[in-house]
Amino acid sequence: MFTHNRNYLKKTGFKKFLNQKQHGQRGMSLLEVIIGLGVIGANTAGVAVLAQRALDTHEVAELVTSINTIRFAMKETYQRNGVYPAYISPLTLTPDTMRTTTDAVATSQLVKLGKITPDEVRNNISGDFIGIGRANITTSGSTVPRGFAIELNGLNQNQCRSILDQVGNNWDYVAVGTSGPGTYSLTYAGVNMNDTPDGITILRSLGTGGLEYLNSEKILNTCNATVNSVTLANR
Repeated sequence: MFTHNRNYLKKTGFKKFLNQKQHGQRGMSLLEVIIGLGVIGANTAGVAVLAQRALDTHEVAELVTSINTIRFAMKETYQRNGVYPAYISPLTLTPDTMRTTTDAVATSQLVKLGKITPDEVRNNISGDFIGIGRANITTSGSTVPRGFAIELNGLNQNQCRSILDQVGNNWDYVAVGTSGPGTYSLTYAGVNMNDTPDGITILRSLGTGGLEYLNSEKILNTCNATVNSVTLANR
């Protein structure tokens, strides 16, 4: 009788021990799953950030190439006679109508003259053809359209600041606005390159003290909107 009870206790105690161990193992497995999911989630978030950063870098690089191409084409085409075309919106144009329109749209004229292709004059970030117009310079009390301006719309903060950092110091006039896709702040009258810089919207100009170097500190003070735009002008 005593032997039977002892064997029974051994069996039931061993089973209880196994059950406790199995439950403990299940608990550890669940904890490990939770930890694993957390690690996966963190890695996924990190990959997403890196992917967005890489995409921004690629898109900005393409846009900077277009900026430099347009700058060269405008100078080559209009600098000799010293009069640049007034701004006319390119927003309704397509690659086909750009070659046939009779409107004096600067982007269209450059394409029809063979100075640039429709792809090169398109803002790959906003999807719009880049706005181009005249820029005015005040000399001896008179204002003359002896420069040109381009506007890049639909930029996020990082894209806006990256463009300023890469090309801002190559231009006489640099301003930041909030034009989103499908809109431009350029007007037929043109920008005034002699406007005084305020460090937020106008960063460089031909005004007094306006051609100071555009450093990182100045760039970080601007491009603070959800959607930003950059206007660049040269003589």
